[in-house]
Amino acid sequence: MHISNNSFEELDLRFRSNLINSIVGIKQASLVGTINSNNLTNLAIFSSVVHLGSNPALIGLFTRPITTPPKQTLNNIISEGSFTINHVNKNIISRSHCTAFKFSANESEFAECGLTEKFIENFRAPFVKESQASIGLNYIRHFDIKENGVIMIIGSLSHLIVNDDHVQKNGEVDMMLLDSIGVAGNNTYYEFLKHKSLNYIASNQRVLLNKIVKEEKSKSDS
Repeated sequence: MHISNNSFEELDLRFRSNLINSIVGIKQASLVGTINSNNLTNLAIFSSVVHLGSNPALIGLFTRPITTPPKQTLNNIISEGSFTINHVNKNIISRSHCTAFKFSANESEFAECGLTEKFIENFRAPFVKESQASIGLNYIRHFDIKENGVIMIIGSLSHLIVNDDHVQKNGEVDMMLLDSIGVAGNNTYYEFLKHKSLNYIASNQRVLLNKIVKEEKSKSDS
């Protein structure tokens, strides 16, 4: 398959969405938890969470263009100033997927999809109790991408909740031990299998770099 330029517009809409969404690879499936001014919670599945930096610790979340009325997730984040991002794991895949259903404005996806709200003192937004890795964020700002209207939300890290046993010595979270789930396309979920961990190559290790490249290229060429 080789598609170029205006040929993308000729594809079936759903096929095109799945194709372009999945070709960029597997992303972490996450549940974004929010609450409105009437204390009604909301939960929505996302695959568009990105790391923006560690100092200060910032996380980005992309959401679809603003609609009328505004998306509940976006509206809640802006009005209440906080939100949570919770890893989907293999024990809650189906329930997490169900949060994409268009529930009415007075229904909570937590209740309707059989997931449990978990609150932390002095933090407004709800976490997902069944998730094994969660982060709480304070809303900083949002802006729209002029080319397609997609909204990028920026949040600062306020809470990080993960079992110590699931964090490696170098600080990296072990996605496999968490049973975290990835998604490619709109409906297909993947388990994570750790292949290997590689050491950082310092600028004074050029000889080591050349050796690593040569060995792998030799294997792939054989």
